[in-house]
Amino acid sequence: MFLKIGELAKRCGLTVRTLHHYDAIGLLSPSVRTESGARLYGQPDLIRLHRIQALKHLGYALPDIRSNLDDPGIDPLEIMQRQIRVLQNQARQAQELSERLQHLAQHLSIGSETASADWLNLLEMMMLYQKHLSDDEMVALRHPQGSAPHEIGKAWTALIDEVTQAMQQCVPADSAQAQALSWRWMRLTIAMTGNNPVLAGKLKALQHSEARAQEIMGIGPAKFEWIGRAFAHARCALLARYLSPAETEEVRRRQIAGMAHMDAWPNLVALVRSEMDRGTPPEDPTMQALAQRWQQLFRDSYCGDDRALESKMRAALAQEPDLMLGVGVDESLLIYLHSAVLHLHRPQHDSSNAGPKPSAQLVAMQRAAHQLLDHPPVLDDPLALRILGQADAAALRANPGQYQDPTSRGLRSSLVVRSRLAEDECASAFANGVRQCVILGAGLDTYAYRQPNAALRMFEVDLPATQQWKRDCLQAARIPVPSALSYVPVDFETSTLSQGLAQAGFDPDQPAFFIWLGVVMYLEHQAVTDTLRFIANCAAGSTVVFDYVVTAESLPPLLRVPMQVMAKHLAARGEPWKSYYEPAALANQLGELGFARVHNFTPHELNQRYFSDRQDGMQLGGLSRLMHATV
Repeated sequence: MFLKIGELAKRCGLTVRTLHHYDAIGLLSPSVRTESGARLYGQPDLIRLHRIQALKHLGYALPDIRSNLDDPGIDPLEIMQRQIRVLQNQARQAQELSERLQHLAQHLSIGSETASADWLNLLEMMMLYQKHLSDDEMVALRHPQGSAPHEIGKAWTALIDEVTQAMQQCVPADSAQAQALSWRWMRLTIAMTGNNPVLAGKLKALQHSEARAQEIMGIGPAKFEWIGRAFAHARCALLARYLSPAETEEVRRRQIAGMAHMDAWPNLVALVRSEMDRGTPPEDPTMQALAQRWQQLFRDSYCGDDRALESKMRAALAQEPDLMLGVGVDESLLIYLHSAVLHLHRPQHDSSNAGPKPSAQLVAMQRAAHQLLDHPPVLDDPLALRILGQADAAALRANPGQYQDPTSRGLRSSLVVRSRLAEDECASAFANGVRQCVILGAGLDTYAYRQPNAALRMFEVDLPATQQWKRDCLQAARIPVPSALSYVPVDFETSTLSQGLAQAGFDPDQPAFFIWLGVVMYLEHQAVTDTLRFIANCAAGSTVVFDYVVTAESLPPLLRVPMQVMAKHLAARGEPWKSYYEPAALANQLGELGFARVHNFTPHELNQRYFSDRQDGMQLGGLSRLMHATV
């Protein structure tokens, strides 16, 4: 049975014109044509038409339907998957259009006459954004974290108006008003871009390259220049709390003269963040090169080769989080970057004499480097190089500069100050009649071998294996063991400090001075408490000097970064930190244990005492503290 075209159209709910079009494009042609040219459709044609309608209902375009029906070898799964992708793309486009309209509607719903009149400007800016930004960046711009987009839009409009007015009134870029505007500008940029430096860079490039965007937004090169100068002055105003007037002016000069750094920093931040998001290890050559660039840009931006100024700058950065304010900079990025820097400045010589406790060898190497690099030395130790052994001493003498980077100087400052303070306080105790000194966890410390007072009885307490390693080092270096020194090997799993000292001849009825450095952070809290309780029960006048690591909550946000990096590094070497203390709480605990006088030394106090007027950049940070407690 054959159907004429009109009958077929009526049965299938189509128009004759549609069937003519199908015939013209080769999609559905009649099986038979009469001599007069009439189209007659048979059963196969009807089946094909049903298939055409089914595929069309699924969203297929007519050319795709024809190719699918005419290719007998086509995979039906491939047909469906292809159409699924088409539909998904259409859905995304529809969603994208919907979000654009919603974004525009939110701005228009503010209700002001200006907003209603300028909707075409908003639409035009959206098209410019689409020209310069990816789809993901457009979504991020429409959905800023923590704020509604219309709120950020209102804030930008108000801020741009204020900056424009300030510039028209010739407000100086170094004024308090300009500085306040620059802080708001930076924080608003971070909020608008979701702290994405790539997006921030593209938006700035858009404003530089698109004259129409400058007209609509009111932001052009001159405004960026003014804000940049104001931001440089704002940073210097914070730095002035930590630098001398001359140093502040040097930083200001570098900041203003090197305005190109304003673009270099976000570009470098974007590269570092990209490697971090990609999962690139900090020790990877790519990341190591970026760490070198970061350090060079820091020197170019702030301090040049002035080590003293560099140390002060780093201390200021640790105390003032706003100094690190920038798009893309957060705690996770800083931890990643510091890990790369730590690896970048790892010792270039692998010691063959690390012993059973690598941290003890590391401390000894830094004390020895202090004798070669830092003049005058804070800790004068003529035995520091000898006890390392010939190979390590020769390697250090050949390349002492490997310990001259800021990270090494900061660590060395802490190590030499803690030893110097302990030795100064021990000398003071000796002058007041104390004749016993106990060094807990002596490692490769040399105090007992250069101690000038023969009447001072010395006791070195350490793990048996560590102590034997030290005695081997002393013998190889031909450093004699003083007659007043007793070794106290103590394995705390099988013995106690009290038992070990008693066997070595320690007199519990006489006051003693205890030196306990570089140990507390590696012990559990209970072991620390037990040791302090033992000292508190010694004769009146007994004293202990020890160092400890403060809790993260006790530190400014940016000091937590090097703490986390150092703790992770030591844990990877098999020596994890186990205890942290809040200074005031620890002082109270010492009082409860029976100590009559407790003094917690602050970094500022020790810097004034040992590092004032130095130009070599040695200065204490704030990760560890020193405590002095007397029974």
